[in-house]
Amino acid sequence: MTATQPTLRAPSNRARAGALMRSTPAYIVVALVALVVVFTIISPEGRFLDATNLQAVGRNSAGLVLLAVGLTFVLGAGHIDLSVGATLVLSSVVAGTVAVDIAGPPSASGVFPSAGPAIAVAALAAVVVGGIAGLVNGLLVTKLKVNSFVVTLGTMGVATGAAQVLTNGSNVAGIPPDVQTSFGLNSVAGIPLPLVLAVVVALVAGVVLSQTSAGRHALAIGSSSDGAMRAGVNVQRSTIAVFVISGLMAGIAGFLDITRFGTTAISGHETTMLQALSAVIIGGTSLFGGRASVLGSVLATFIPTMLLAGFVMVGVSSFYQNIAIGAVLIIAVWLDQLRGK
Repeated sequence: MTATQPTLRAPSNRARAGALMRSTPAYIVVALVALVVVFTIISPEGRFLDATNLQAVGRNSAGLVLLAVGLTFVLGAGHIDLSVGATLVLSSVVAGTVAVDIAGPPSASGVFPSAGPAIAVAALAAVVVGGIAGLVNGLLVTKLKVNSFVVTLGTMGVATGAAQVLTNGSNVAGIPPDVQTSFGLNSVAGIPLPLVLAVVVALVAGVVLSQTSAGRHALAIGSSSDGAMRAGVNVQRSTIAVFVISGLMAGIAGFLDITRFGTTAISGHETTMLQALSAVIIGGTSLFGGRASVLGSVLATFIPTMLLAGFVMVGVSSFYQNIAIGAVLIIAVWLDQLRGK
């Protein structure tokens, strides 16, 4: 007689739907809906749902989405990057300075004849600065064998100081307004262009993390660096790569910053890194490495931006906004510890 082999059945649609509803992104969507409902009820005349306010939330979330994407790679590989907010600021300062230098003074009618090339070169400069910052972080971590927390805490100070030295502590003035009108304040089907760009980048990053060997290597390092090395993974190269990705994301976010404000915001990003880090951990990426979700990170970035928008609309002091962001970070780490048990 021949033994009957058990038949393996594929999960049913109902099982897949149940797993999706129990996933971290589903919980985040529920939390976002709850925030919208609460702030709509308590805001004057329910203005939280106004198209103008929702567009502002989307525009403010674009840079945060990019920072969260970069941090997802770094945390997934078992490291941390505390310098992303400072890298954003430095990238925006360099981009703004380059834009002003290339555009030159406006004509008598207020038009900048070289605005187009100035904006293009400024965008490239921001990305290059971000990439170099990430490369420096990666090299310091891998070559000097210094903990990434210490390294990026130090480079955070270096980047912040460099931005202040370049500008004398003042925001860059004279950036062509075209950077706002042609991109930063523009939209497609009501969706801000900066957010569209950020989502497209996030989609590509999600594919890289989940579908390529580079992404799998990063997560393998986060699970066990020694195990990944024994499996043939070039740990140093992969570690440098995740820091470069984080730096590139911060560089793009720095350019988006000047498209949003029309100038730099040197002192306007004190809590940006905390917001991005909170979003990444809430989104399902482990603070201890080995597990990462770009989708979860992207969705979770809307939690701090909605909180801030809601607080502003109901007249809550900015001091309480900072308390809320800190509380969200603590809750995020606590949830990550629960998931790890």
